[in-house]
Amino acid sequence: MDLTSHPSPLLDETYHAAILPCGLTAFVFPKPGMQRKIAVYGARYGSIDNDFTAAGHPFSMPEGIAHFLEHQMFKKEKGDLLVEFSRKGASSNAMTEYSSTCYYFSCIDNFADNLATLTDLAFDACFRDEWVEKEKLIIEQELRMYRDMPDFRIYQNLQESLYRRHPARVDIGGTVESIRRITRNQLEQCWRTFYAPSNMVLAVSGDVEAAELLESVQARIAAKGLAPDGRIRRAYPREPRSLGAARRAEKMQVGRPKFLMAFKETDPPRNGADLVLREVEINLVLDCLLGRGSALYDRLYRKGLIDDSFSATYSTTPTFGATALGGETDDPAALEAELAAGISKFLRDGVRGRELDRIKRKYLGHFLRGFDSVDQCAFTLLRFWFKRFDVFDLPKLVRHVTPSALAKAARGHFREEARAVSLIEPRDGVGAEAVKA
Repeated sequence: MDLTSHPSPLLDETYHAAILPCGLTAFVFPKPGMQRKIAVYGARYGSIDNDFTAAGHPFSMPEGIAHFLEHQMFKKEKGDLLVEFSRKGASSNAMTEYSSTCYYFSCIDNFADNLATLTDLAFDACFRDEWVEKEKLIIEQELRMYRDMPDFRIYQNLQESLYRRHPARVDIGGTVESIRRITRNQLEQCWRTFYAPSNMVLAVSGDVEAAELLESVQARIAAKGLAPDGRIRRAYPREPRSLGAARRAEKMQVGRPKFLMAFKETDPPRNGADLVLREVEINLVLDCLLGRGSALYDRLYRKGLIDDSFSATYSTTPTFGATALGGETDDPAALEAELAAGISKFLRDGVRGRELDRIKRKYLGHFLRGFDSVDQCAFTLLRFWFKRFDVFDLPKLVRHVTPSALAKAARGHFREEARAVSLIEPRDGVGAEAVKA
């Protein structure tokens, strides 16, 4: 196999990459002297990938099937692989997101054995009707439990307000009704389609030898005789620029109101570098505007409108994205007014070069510190592979951001017509209300 090295003079670190003969993309980030090791398999497959064409045949799957499949993959003829990992001294887990699914473990000893188990988890499938039916009951209970969690409700209400048609408006776990429709044959089809090696990536970090490790992975996958995979064509509904709802409030059993304001990404970038640049620019704006050292954050905190629960984040994909900011507050209306005024002032005034330089140094410092952790090394490689961008190119991208570019990005994103608000208020009645945009 062709193993290429990717050095970073800034970090004084090197990671190695290869596309194995089986089609799997693999990254190894050596960390000599580290005791812990981690391995992560990621599939470019998440909760929004329900409508697709594979091998010339169109499919439409129930919502929540990607998350359902994640649960099922741990079940094998020889037993539950979570137990197998634990027996070998490893901590293991998995997660399904909107656009990806990941399986991982970390350990100190028995790394090779645990990596073999993780490879079997991803590339061997064992589905039984009785397992599927039992899992439906488990996930249905989880979904009903989430409905009673205020943090879940405020976020889910926000998603439904932001998006009219995009599948991101549906919970990653699906709905009780959609879960009940899932069949064994559908799970097998999704596994065959999306868990093909060419649609997956392996990221490893720790005190390991790259070539030997990847040769063992290639041999194990090749021995499974997986059929050649074809191109996957995903289909998403055309999402309108307008919101589903401008404001949504729900009353629940909470001690204090919970507030979230979001700005919908109406033109998400398609290209890897453009996608990452948009994330960098908007996150720099958020730090200038609402970072712990900003004047607006200080004013909101002194007025008692925010506390340590407050956060401001931005994320985007090629098909959807948004900024979300908020937390617990005693006066949601006052917080909303202050945030709106602060954003308007930023759009008028922009940011000075000296302040931007400080924020960029802070951003890069946080990014570079992440490489002191084997977990962050592996997941960062994985995350940027999903974005089709070389992680070591990020510092150069950040350095070239200018005040004028930041101002332009902010004006395009923080638009009044793209703003939605979600509230959870203390219960003094029942029900929810939505004001249509």
